[in-house]
Amino acid sequence: MRLKKLAFSGVKLIHGEAHPFSFDWTPQSKGVNVIATDANLAGKSSALQVMLWALRGEPKSLTTTVRDWTQHVHAEFQAGDRHIRVKFDVADGKPDGNIDLINRDGSKIHSLPFTTPESFKAHMNSVMLDALDLEPIATSREVASRETTVMYADGWTSYTGALLFDSDSNALIGDATGTDLAQRLLQVFLGIPWATTLFQARAAKRVTEALVSARKRKLSQFGNQSIAQMEARISEIENLISSGVAREAALGELQTVRERFSALETRVTTLKATTTAVNAEVAAGAAELLAKKRELLELEEEAAASHFLSRLSPTCCPRCTRAFSSSRQKNELTTGECAVCLTKVEDGAEVDHEALKAAAQKAIAKLERELKTARLKADELTEEFEKSRTLLEATADELAELSASGTAQEEQKLRLEAARLEGTLEAIRKLVDADSGEEGDLAILTQATEVAKAEVELAATEILARSGDLIRQLVVRLGMRDVERVVLKRNASVELHKGGSQSSFGGLSPGERLRVRIATVIALLQASQQFGAGRHPGLLVVDSPAKEEMADANVEEMLTALSELAATVDLQLFVAFRGAARALQHFDEDRCLLATGADTLW
Repeated sequence: MRLKKLAFSGVKLIHGEAHPFSFDWTPQSKGVNVIATDANLAGKSSALQVMLWALRGEPKSLTTTVRDWTQHVHAEFQAGDRHIRVKFDVADGKPDGNIDLINRDGSKIHSLPFTTPESFKAHMNSVMLDALDLEPIATSREVASRETTVMYADGWTSYTGALLFDSDSNALIGDATGTDLAQRLLQVFLGIPWATTLFQARAAKRVTEALVSARKRKLSQFGNQSIAQMEARISEIENLISSGVAREAALGELQTVRERFSALETRVTTLKATTTAVNAEVAAGAAELLAKKRELLELEEEAAASHFLSRLSPTCCPRCTRAFSSSRQKNELTTGECAVCLTKVEDGAEVDHEALKAAAQKAIAKLERELKTARLKADELTEEFEKSRTLLEATADELAELSASGTAQEEQKLRLEAARLEGTLEAIRKLVDADSGEEGDLAILTQATEVAKAEVELAATEILARSGDLIRQLVVRLGMRDVERVVLKRNASVELHKGGSQSSFGGLSPGERLRVRIATVIALLQASQQFGAGRHPGLLVVDSPAKEEMADANVEEMLTALSELAATVDLQLFVAFRGAARALQHFDEDRCLLATGADTLW
């Protein structure tokens, strides 16, 4: 896979000022492409993240600010034998555009429009998996809220996690830690036979195991009685109940009182809620009325003050009582400048205080009427609530008395036991009827998983050993000269033997982890070329390696090694870092996109 073109444009908003920008780049299709700037925050990572947005169908780490600035994106990729063009506009951070499959002459073969982030992601998932002959990676997960396990597949965005190396992930491959995604990606990219079959069988087995366990768990809740024993006990209870007419009458009376109690209980609950709501309306109405009355008072005071002040005609300074000259008073009449402060007095529309007071008085009258109605309703509801509560308490006493009587109590116990047994029988019959042969399926899937696992382990031994040797050679070239042996495991963990000791991936420094991650992916590509295995797309992005606590000398050493490796491995590599001069020391100018001094890339 190759990036053929990347262009995007929009408007930056900085301190309220709009600054249009555009970015247009056609990188080299093979080898290293460098993005380097002398200044921080000059657009290196943002350019790579826009490219990943177009490639993945959804942003990865693109900031909200840059997404809001961006208005148009145009990217073109070569994926297998497919030329794919992605063009979209951005409004409120959301994409709207098309994915085009195009001929060599630029004409469209097929176009997939999208108007939502979800449809963009779904279309890129299907287009890229098909173009690169990759399959969704089957897996499963538990859904605690539903007490079940569901099967799903990680798609294109999971594969793209193996393309980017930045400070957001510490996984050996991909960008997810704490899951089995890394090991699934590793086995697919290594081209281990039977790996995909193993993932599918294992995921289906977990789902089926969950179904079988849930069925057994539910059946165990019904105790150890057989269906025949439950049916016999129900028949016995029915005979006991039918043996006495008085019991039936007592039970009927008890049921009538119980129903009356239930209806009253519901009524009291409803009245309480309604009364609370109406009282809240009364309180709100009273507050609104008080506010409106204050507003009327303020209008009256303002009208009085305005009337008084408008009649004043000052002849002296209000502070020192010194009289104004006659020319100053005449000047006020001719120029409009105040005789006191010499400020230009603007003529304004006269406020109609009487109209405002009339409107306020009308509103007050309306609020008073509404408040009176609400208070009457609240009083009625309160009275009804108290009556219903009293009746409920009396009915509760009557129900307690009937329940305590021997006849009704015995009848009630018998009927409750029969109801429980009938409910248990119905649940068991449903579970039996719903059995679609999961236990048989589980046996088949268990056997399939074991067969696939054995085949994977057999094939993986040699492939992992060869890949471990390649990784060791690469990390040495990338500056880790004390590494003596690398053991790559099928679960995407790695052991490094160096300096007479053994270290895990997590025990390495950030800079060492970055080099091991890069070496692992390049080893996958080398394995594909040397042994005819592996399916990595062959596009890598290394963003700001100096962030990984690497000294400048180590960065220089890694850049030199990457430059040399790019000439021997079929890949397109993007590296972004600070230092335009440093870039030109290691790479040809036609492979460098530079911004020197305080300049930005876009």
